[in-house]
Amino acid sequence: MSGLEVSVSFAYGERKVLRGVEFSAEEGELLAIIGPNGAGKSTLLKCLVGILSPEGHVKFNGTNLLELRPRERAKLITYVPQSSFPEFAFTIEEFVELGTYATRGNVEGALKRVGLWERRKEPVTFLSGGEYQLALIARALAQGSEVILLDEPTSHLDINHALEIMELLKEMSREKIVIAVLHDLNLALRYADRLILLQGGRKHWEGKPGELKPDIIEEVYGVKARIAEVDGHRVLLASV
Repeated sequence: MSGLEVSVSFAYGERKVLRGVEFSAEEGELLAIIGPNGAGKSTLLKCLVGILSPEGHVKFNGTNLLELRPRERAKLITYVPQSSFPEFAFTIEEFVELGTYATRGNVEGALKRVGLWERRKEPVTFLSGGEYQLALIARALAQGSEVILLDEPTSHLDINHALEIMELLKEMSREKIVIAVLHDLNLALRYADRLILLQGGRKHWEGKPGELKPDIIEEVYGVKARIAEVDGHRVLLASV
């Protein structure tokens, strides 16, 4: 089984953003990174994929990804940033092909998996926000990497598309290591197999969704919280 081992710190000049964040991830689970704004969540993903250069290591099956050349690293790990609308009218197929620069990826398979194969000749600018997020995930799948990182994949999406994205990530996690920064705590509670809660650039808490207690939420987010069971799912209810 594939495994990822992380131990990183990062600073912008004198300002420390990540302070000794350590965790592991394995194929077969969806790992969600949660925490308030400014906790270091997006910075952590950028360190894992090599966009930023942290202190420490990011090891995949014993190989430190930070020591690899970008093209070699791209064969093992890929990153889906927060979605921004595309500036160029690539076809959907061309857009997804951009993810295969380092590998011989399966564009057709990726597009079929997210349900966009029949529309592959349309301009990517024709897609809605949720459909564009699916195209971004298809591009990551086409890259063929073993580890997929996603930064707030459900941000700005309606609930239907958000659930569709989370169902897809859950399915992908059965065969890849999937790590997602999630702003929506209820989606994290419903879909993640494990949570890592960041606060002030440190790992404040780690555990399964069923182990997250209201007092931890109150301590980190500064809100009154309780967790209820609704139709078999844990739901966070919070108020200022």
